[in-house]
Amino acid sequence: MPPTETSAEHVWELIEDIRMSLLVTKTGDAIDARPMAAISRSEEGCIYILANKEEDSHRQVEEDQRVIVSFQKGAKYVVVQGQAHPSDDREKIKELWTVFDQAWWDGPDDPRIILISIEPVSAEYWESPGKLVSYTDMLLSAAIGKKPNTGRHGEVAL
Repeated sequence: MPPTETSAEHVWELIEDIRMSLLVTKTGDAIDARPMAAISRSEEGCIYILANKEEDSHRQVEEDQRVIVSFQKGAKYVVVQGQAHPSDDREKIKELWTVFDQAWWDGPDDPRIILISIEPVSAEYWESPGKLVSYTDMLLSAAIGKKPNTGRHGEVAL
């Protein structure tokens, strides 16, 4: 499916609706990935992740700020490339804190928390109508010899 132009607003709408992400970092010549909760704020032009201070994700973004954050929900996928910046901004950590974070840390003042702020540079997205619709369309397309509707795909600078 060839890329189509889309707006940055559409990409932000997609990722603001998806709470879980896959944070991809680099360490030396190796690539590392791990699932992380992400909070996307289009009005701030930033994606925020709370992480463990001095552990892999923190050390790796200190070494190389280039990251990929991948989002997926149902048949919607977004891959964001950006620059990561770790900080101890306690006010921002308190603002972003949710009840789910309590499973990992003692509270927003826990000194083990580091805030990773990601400034997106670009994004690519794919939206499919869903499995049942896609499978039905593929079967019908195969039967009558037409190309199936594979959904929307686009790339955008953020």
